[in-house]
Amino acid sequence: MNELQTDIVVVGAGASGIGASLAASENGGKVILLEKGDKFGGAGMFGAQGLFAAGSKLQKQNGIDYSPSDAYKEMLNYTHYRSNTRLTKAIINKSADTIDWLAKNGLQTELVNNTQEVHQEHPRVYHQYIDKFDGFQKLMNNFTNNGGQLLTKTVVESINYSADNSIKLIINQDGDSKQITCSKVIFSDGGYVGNQEMVDKYLTINSKDLYSMGERKATGDGIKMLTELGADNSGLGVFENHAASVVSKTDPKWHNNTIFSLTNLPFLWLNRRGERFVNEDIVYDFALWGNTTYTNGGYYYFVLDQPTIDYLKNNQLNWTDSFERTFKTLSHDPMTHAIGPFENIDSDLQEAIDQGAAVCGESIEDLAEKLNLDPTILEKNFEQYNHVVSEKTDSDFGKDSEFLKFNISKAPFYAIKAQSTTLGTIGGISVDDKLHALKTDGQVLPNLFVTGNNASGMYDTSYPTLEGISCAFAWNSGRIAGETAVNELKK
Repeated sequence: MNELQTDIVVVGAGASGIGASLAASENGGKVILLEKGDKFGGAGMFGAQGLFAAGSKLQKQNGIDYSPSDAYKEMLNYTHYRSNTRLTKAIINKSADTIDWLAKNGLQTELVNNTQEVHQEHPRVYHQYIDKFDGFQKLMNNFTNNGGQLLTKTVVESINYSADNSIKLIINQDGDSKQITCSKVIFSDGGYVGNQEMVDKYLTINSKDLYSMGERKATGDGIKMLTELGADNSGLGVFENHAASVVSKTDPKWHNNTIFSLTNLPFLWLNRRGERFVNEDIVYDFALWGNTTYTNGGYYYFVLDQPTIDYLKNNQLNWTDSFERTFKTLSHDPMTHAIGPFENIDSDLQEAIDQGAAVCGESIEDLAEKLNLDPTILEKNFEQYNHVVSEKTDSDFGKDSEFLKFNISKAPFYAIKAQSTTLGTIGGISVDDKLHALKTDGQVLPNLFVTGNNASGMYDTSYPTLEGISCAFAWNSGRIAGETAVNELKK
């Protein structure tokens, strides 16, 4: 068996793993970075488009008055202090410097408008990547120029750990077993959203109603190893709920532009009992939209009647697609704040029906039967919503009158199922503010660190509304862990 020796092993080459590896190597550490796939980058590169920061030079240059103290208070307000306050402070206080650090190492960002419609009055915090793939490559080049070594197609099969001695890892690199002896291990392998058994265990909804956009290679390997070593995993079970998706029952790659746009609008939403349950313009905040979908059983139906469909087929509607700003910010194009007309809406709806994502009812009773709902409840909720629309005042949930345009009165009725959507898991092993793994008694597991989606403590039970915060947590937790590991080696 080949044997390797190094100071630090980092497991997982996403944002937090690259952050940890580059930070450790530039401070003099000898680092081996392990990546399960054949490419580095993970969700931090292939999924994310930018990250949060507070107090950055870019913000100050643009007159944005939003300090780390402001962000700290906002985060703890959101979590109701059911989070690790020292960790939160450390991450936010590091965030501005990380923007400069990324730029120095080749990944430039630009301060853009916040990318969700309801956040336009919030101070700008979203730092969007510029040429991210080239930037990530430059980060990796700097890591290897520092003497770092990247091993792809590599998994950790076992760990021989003693708090007072060196750590031995048995790895498998594309079929070849090797042993690495090191002093520190940083687990940055992305959580467990790719492990269906773990997802089923911690999910509070039926897993068939969860649409995952997360990293499939993130199978909880690091979390399981750390748990076996006595780490506290009580933070498991938090999912990064993000919006809702209409999903085919037969084709996971199915996408229909019309259905996608309709999902992103505040039509009438009904829960699994056929009841209206929320102000539907929550669609303009992705975290809150994701949260209400998840807490209402993992799905809802948005409902259209035939006159609404006829209108959408022939007219432009001056409502904003909730994802328009995200895409237009990325492409630097102007906003339209309008959708439609959808000339092919009839065939698009039929396509959704064929994919098992929608049903059509020729009457309220027919729709209720196809959805397995009580027709009396369905009719009552249609009548109440029609009253709200006619009054132009939502006395039930407070939806803006702008969106009280379409009632539900004339068959056929279409119900399209929107499901819980997750970007990954964001709860894992307990850590301190230096990202040391903690035991169940709150004490440090020496020489072991946990970053990014493997770590818990930054959140309560849901993804916050601060744009880019999970990506910021990845980069900053990685940097802190890498710097701490090297500093401890120097003592």
